[in-house]
Amino acid sequence: MKRRNFAIAAASVALPFSGRETLAADEFPVRPIQVIVPYAAGGADTYIRPLQPFLEKKYGIRLVIESVVGAGGTVGSGRVKRSAPDGYTLLFCGSGALTIAPRLQPAAPVAADFAPLMNLITIPYIIATKKDSPIRDLHALVDFIKSRPGALNYGSPGIGSAPHLGMEALARSLGSSVTHVPFTGIATALQALLGAHLDAVIGAPGNVMPQVEAGAINAIAVVSKSRFPLAPNVPALSDVGIDLDVSTHFAFYAPKGTPSAMTNKLTLAFSDAAADPAYRQSMDAARTRVEVLAADSLARVLAEEYARFGPLMSAIKN
Repeated sequence: MKRRNFAIAAASVALPFSGRETLAADEFPVRPIQVIVPYAAGGADTYIRPLQPFLEKKYGIRLVIESVVGAGGTVGSGRVKRSAPDGYTLLFCGSGALTIAPRLQPAAPVAADFAPLMNLITIPYIIATKKDSPIRDLHALVDFIKSRPGALNYGSPGIGSAPHLGMEALARSLGSSVTHVPFTGIATALQALLGAHLDAVIGAPGNVMPQVEAGAINAIAVVSKSRFPLAPNVPALSDVGIDLDVSTHFAFYAPKGTPSAMTNKLTLAFSDAAADPAYRQSMDAARTRVEVLAADSLARVLAEEYARFGPLMSAIKN
């Protein structure tokens, strides 16, 4: 589909807009689109870089991806919040940057500061134990946490991260506690587990499962209501009757006030690229689940996540 056909297709999903917006929408985009990823390079940016060949070939869209690190994602999200709402600056971040970070930093941007475009990737979290651990299955993990409050020390990517909150939520659902050892990322936590300095870690499947398959650690459970399709042999917490689901949703956002004609065009193109078999295969190989959610569904997920984490974060602080 060339640029002209792109404009025609996008018009079918666009909402009414003024004549001035019509002209801008017909021409948009005429230059590369900057995508701010508020994390270090080599993480969330790897979810969107493989979209680029498809977007440029079919829609003439060029992305310039920039990692803007700091303050749990709030430096990058703040930069996008302050950007002109013209469709040329977007945010791609995990939901925690908009649902967890604002509870830790009151001045941080919130979901209402942006126009959600679409969710692209959903990441659940897997609990794993050290190789020689007596905790080798989910029943053993539950029994250990319940019978020995505070005895299990586990690593996560950091204080206030979704994995941290997921493990704490599990312990509280069992009427017990665990000991959190925060790291600067899941890679360093895994190194500590491999060195037998921790009992367990909780992290993304793409990080955890290669070590599991190498026989270096044990996969115990995915913190979810259903099994993860890309690691189907790992039980979900629901397998033992625990109703808990903690995932991070990685999505595109535009500054609030961006014309709907432009956000609709971008959503159309990104959704199409996400359905490309080559992209799906690359994400499957990395055990990364593609889950396209429209703007309204994404907004609902964010609201639910913000409400769910509030009481838990208050309990952890106390």
